[in-house]
Amino acid sequence: MLDRNTRWAICALLVIAFVVRLICVLTREYTIGVDGSEYLALGQNIRLHAVYSYGAPHQWGDRGVLDSTGPFPPTAARAPLYPLMIAGLWWDHQPPLLAIRLAQAVLGSLTVLFVYLTALRVFGPRAALLAGLAIALGPLSSELTTTIVSESLFNFLTSASVWLWSKQRGVMAGLLLGAATLTRAIALPIVVLIGILAILFKFNRSLHTRIVLAALLVVVPWSVRNAITQHSIVPVSTMGWGANILLGTRPVTYGSGNPFLTYVKDDTFIEAIRTTSTEADAEKIMLRAGLERIRQAPLHWLWVRITQFPRLFVETPSYLFRYVPLPPPIVTGAYFLGTFLFLGLAATGMVMTLRRWRQTYPFALFIVPITALFFVGANEERYSLAILPMTAVFAGFALSALTRGKTTP
Repeated sequence: MLDRNTRWAICALLVIAFVVRLICVLTREYTIGVDGSEYLALGQNIRLHAVYSYGAPHQWGDRGVLDSTGPFPPTAARAPLYPLMIAGLWWDHQPPLLAIRLAQAVLGSLTVLFVYLTALRVFGPRAALLAGLAIALGPLSSELTTTIVSESLFNFLTSASVWLWSKQRGVMAGLLLGAATLTRAIALPIVVLIGILAILFKFNRSLHTRIVLAALLVVVPWSVRNAITQHSIVPVSTMGWGANILLGTRPVTYGSGNPFLTYVKDDTFIEAIRTTSTEADAEKIMLRAGLERIRQAPLHWLWVRITQFPRLFVETPSYLFRYVPLPPPIVTGAYFLGTFLFLGLAATGMVMTLRRWRQTYPFALFIVPITALFFVGANEERYSLAILPMTAVFAGFALSALTRGKTTP
């Protein structure tokens, strides 16, 4: 049972998180980019036609088309769970934009809850409160509540999975991890890594085995469906893998705005889209071309990735300008400083807890491998939200320990 102070802390965090996200939802116009239009098209076709399809042949980068008259060829371009959530909220002719954004506000608030409970279990109430506040007030995660992207659902599922993992509830943790994988395929390497741990090490072998088997119970039926409908092995989705590798070989000048405006000038990228009829075929060409570039100039690629990697965490926070009544240079400087402070605290927390690795390794497994995967390809700042919940747990512990004058957990 949770004591009275803990219950009050949870209520306060949930209220803060939801109010912050509700303000974003109510004060910003609907934002539907290419990703959002594709998710909406997939969700509508699930709802109206019971098929996971864009509703027509779909090239890489095309916007999703609503009210398509077909044909409806099955696709495996994107992970299916977020479009399925959209389909579940679609009860009228118009896209359920407000319902999606409100649902994402709820999911973001629940993510705060699971971050708090995870940190509370391992590090105590002070660290838990700091970690929860970091997620509740996180500007980027709050802002993305207003857009049609899958980050809010993904973070909810992964944070809940890690909390259950910390409680040794392997089956439930695995089921949620499998659901997270069907939300964003970036979680699939985590499933593989846990499986490797189960094979190689006796430590928590039974727990790791239960997590992996439960996750596969969720993922494998979708993989089988893909094999049947796509006539190829597609564990989760085809979108993004090749493009990110190819575009990750191109440097982009900082301060030049949206890096995609530079990416779309890449001749190989343009040719891959021009000469293919589906995003899956374009991804294959981009992947081969990207790997060939890396093979031909590995040091140049490494330098590009080193210089471009900070984009994962820091871009111009223009979305804050309408919320903060200060000159943009001050807002930008404060944002940069806060980001580096947060990441520094998280790194410090990871180092400080090395002696307690048996308790903290699940958190690290959601940070280190995903961060390494993001290093090798082009990325944008919203991708960093995949590691934010567990990063906040380490940062909350470090700040709690350092402000108390403690250097060991």
